[in-house]
Amino acid sequence: MEFALPKDAFKGSHCGVQAVAVVAGISLTEAFGKFRKHCKRVASKKRWHGGTKHEEREAVLDKLNVKYDLLLQNGWQIGIGMTLQRFIKDVANPNHVYMVTTTGHVQLIHGNNVLDQGGVVDIQDYWGKRKKISNTVLVFKQIDAAKAFDIAE
Repeated sequence: MEFALPKDAFKGSHCGVQAVAVVAGISLTEAFGKFRKHCKRVASKKRWHGGTKHEEREAVLDKLNVKYDLLLQNGWQIGIGMTLQRFIKDVANPNHVYMVTTTGHVQLIHGNNVLDQGGVVDIQDYWGKRKKISNTVLVFKQIDAAKAFDIAE
């Protein structure tokens, strides 16, 4: 998984679609097609622009066979109500990628970096660093060998 915007990325209100595209390693156009194909609510809208629900993102990830875990401890969700800044500081493992839903937005976190439609930005410079987590966090534990090697040094 490359922690960067898809090559066909464009501005718009499609943060969830883009997050799925990045973790699945597919183009943004392909991700839009998967949502239209696998989500009834999306398929029924003639002028859908990319807004997604948590369950829809999970359904598309499952259809794409992307492995992820829910961030739970003893059955309880971890991170809900925390700001992104605090989540990165106190909870996030820098070796994992997290798909985080905040109030009205979805972003990916890896290390101290946040990725959304604006590109990859350090959390200190991120416009939404004080946004609160509002839904179950998805964890993607797959990192490529080159990054794992760099971390080990």
